Amino acid sequence: MNTLKSILAAFTVLLTVTFGYSQVNQIALEQTPGAFATESLTLAPGTYQFNVTNKGVDHEVGFVLAPKGKTEQEHHIADAYVSQPIKEGATESSKAVTLEPGEYVYFCPLNPTELYPLTVSAQAETVTLVQTPGAFETEQLQLKAGQYQFEIMNKGVDHAVGFVIAPKGMTDMDHHIKSAYVTSQIDEGKSATSQVVDLKAGEYVYFCPLNPTEQYPLTVK
Repeated sequence: MNTLKSILAAFTVLLTVTFGYSQVNQIALEQTPGAFATESLTLAPGTYQFNVTNKGVDHEVGFVLAPKGKTEQEHHIADAYVSQPIKEGATESSKAVTLEPGEYVYFCPLNPTELYPLTVSAQAETVTLVQTPGAFETEQLQLKAGQYQFEIMNKGVDHAVGFVIAPKGMTDMDHHIKSAYVTSQIDEGKSATSQVVDLKAGEYVYFCPLNPTEQYPLTVK
């Protein structure tokens, strides 16, 4: 077990990503008639691309991100607009958007939807983990209690993978920490990001049932 490698991986905070991966974190969102399936987001500071799918809305929809309380068009974050209106069954992407700590909202005036909260937490750190066929490259994690966002990369697995954190010995779905799920399954050569996870002191495991991998220890002190 490479202890130094594990420590470096555990405390990566949006450093330059190797292996040809982009430093842009991917966030997947689905719109249904009058609503987003994801009703809130909590993220670490960083650069994000929003991939928005029209699931069942019988006309074109869009995507708007704006500071909380400033939803007029002049305050919209223009780079968060998707590249073109989203037809039913299609997915369109925004440009890369760098988000600083603060409170935001996302919504679609064409659907229309309510305003959904997006919080960027200044306290959150990003932990980067790489999956290879049947394994994670980092075989254990030791973290301090706090807020973490997990960026998961698929390096060489020829199908989509995911990510699960659960308390040690309690790995059935009912006990999964849902905020640690990545927002979309991760195809080969891609990465995806979880929401921010508030980890208390204790013993956990992380694994991927889609790869599948063993259960790796995560200790929070």
